[in-house]
Amino acid sequence: MNARTTPLVSICIPTFNGSQWIEKALRSALAQSYEPVEILVVDDHSIDNTVDVVRSFKDERVRVITNEIRQGLAGNWNQCVRLARGGLIKFLFQDDAFYPQCVETMVQVFNKYPQLGLVHARRELVFESDAPTELARELLNEYSELHLKFERVGPIGNGRDLFVQHLERRLYQCCVAEPPSTLIPKAVFARLGLFNTRMHQACDIEMWLRIMFFYDIGFVDEKLLIFRVHGKSATAANRMTGKADYDRYWLLEGLLNHQEIRSAHPEISTWRDDLLRRYRKSFIRPTSGWRSLDGKNGLREAVRDAREIPQRMKFLKEAQAFQKSHVPLHPRL
Repeated sequence: MNARTTPLVSICIPTFNGSQWIEKALRSALAQSYEPVEILVVDDHSIDNTVDVVRSFKDERVRVITNEIRQGLAGNWNQCVRLARGGLIKFLFQDDAFYPQCVETMVQVFNKYPQLGLVHARRELVFESDAPTELARELLNEYSELHLKFERVGPIGNGRDLFVQHLERRLYQCCVAEPPSTLIPKAVFARLGLFNTRMHQACDIEMWLRIMFFYDIGFVDEKLLIFRVHGKSATAANRMTGKADYDRYWLLEGLLNHQEIRSAHPEISTWRDDLLRRYRKSFIRPTSGWRSLDGKNGLREAVRDAREIPQRMKFLKEAQAFQKSHVPLHPRL
């Protein structure tokens, strides 16, 4: 293959306190059948020995950058994209692993269809013994084979058609899995902006939806990687802390940040406004909960709502300030 058909792929590994898993992830990246790759590790100010483990790999393909100030999940993903030297971005999380043909198989799709905005593949879900039971059950039942949830998902999908399919589900589900399951041209981020840092969990879904609106996407009907679920994963942590509770609002605002999407689908504005109204009304919920103490869950719901009031108030202030400022939600390269 010549240089034109062998673009440099940046395998981007965002890390934070990942010393327990990072060695396996790195070995899977180094074992790829595809060349050329760079392996870029961007550490988000870990307090364990993650960076030491990475630096123990004496391989010129491995490059490690450490953030002096924590960027958070989406912020560190954005750092990866900014620092990547390759024309194609391939995320790999610190606790996941690629199968040897992963990168090569996905690059072949781009070689054949260079106009695509994203290629995604299936993944193997692996649950560690400490994975929260409820989360594991939900992932197995609802998210193990995402591509089967929508019609007309083929090797090459019409992006606008897929976007509309998601709208038909009111954007509550997505047929594209997590970032390690994707391969994306860096030029797409240059055009559409980076991940939405207001979001804690679903910032990847918002990005995929934007890509679908503006590009067609490819799909590899083959499991090319392992996606690991455990008690310390970001998904589990966000469930416990409730940090992602307001992601849906910021997802809708992120889509509306693009004039083309706003004009083509005014229903997204309606959903955003309805959601904001519900959040505002939620401040009377504790009173109604206490009034129905004889109900099955009245007291429990009242206590839970009372605990959530400070977070709801903080969110509403942020949303109000955003709607007045209309600042861009997507950082640029």
